[in-house]
Amino acid sequence: MDLLQQSAQAWKEITEYRYLFTYGYKKQLYPINLTFSLEDYPHLAGFQYMKDISLPNYSSAKIADRILEDKILFEKVQKAAQYEEMIKPRLEALIRLKGSLDNEFNLYSYRPRMYPFITGIKADYLISSHFSVDNFIFIIKANAQGELKCDFLCCSIFEKGDRDYETNQRARTLMKKERIHIPSNTTDILLDRL
Repeated sequence: MDLLQQSAQAWKEITEYRYLFTYGYKKQLYPINLTFSLEDYPHLAGFQYMKDISLPNYSSAKIADRILEDKILFEKVQKAAQYEEMIKPRLEALIRLKGSLDNEFNLYSYRPRMYPFITGIKADYLISSHFSVDNFIFIIKANAQGELKCDFLCCSIFEKGDRDYETNQRARTLMKKERIHIPSNTTDILLDRL
């Protein structure tokens, strides 16, 4: 399996799970219910940086399957001008996403205005994983009505490059981490400090 197929396979596998993170702040507990959707894969894999190459036109939700069916080829994606800088770090981070979430990581309230650099990333939280390789995972509230359910989606993910996205961010203390397998409705407690 090439890098593109590995990332599509990893994303398809993680869509069978949701994670429930509970963090403490000022003596209160806050839940983050993180879910994954097949239609988010192309953005997370960096397809927006492939404008200089022509790819078959498929709906977002079908792209991971089309990659696994060899209808979108890695050789073609590698020809994108921004492959090394913008696409490859995303594909590699997607392959390691489950490992990053299953193992120890740092959780931050995301405050882009506190960076010494400019970023266009819009998110609510930042997960910084140092498991096997340094990854940044940005998560955002799924919808405006999400206050009660606290549903969050992954909105950006990539390996650490020149910029340190942990700089000046406000750390949150992770109290509990659960991984729920949706088809079987089984829960694994990965961390419990409550």
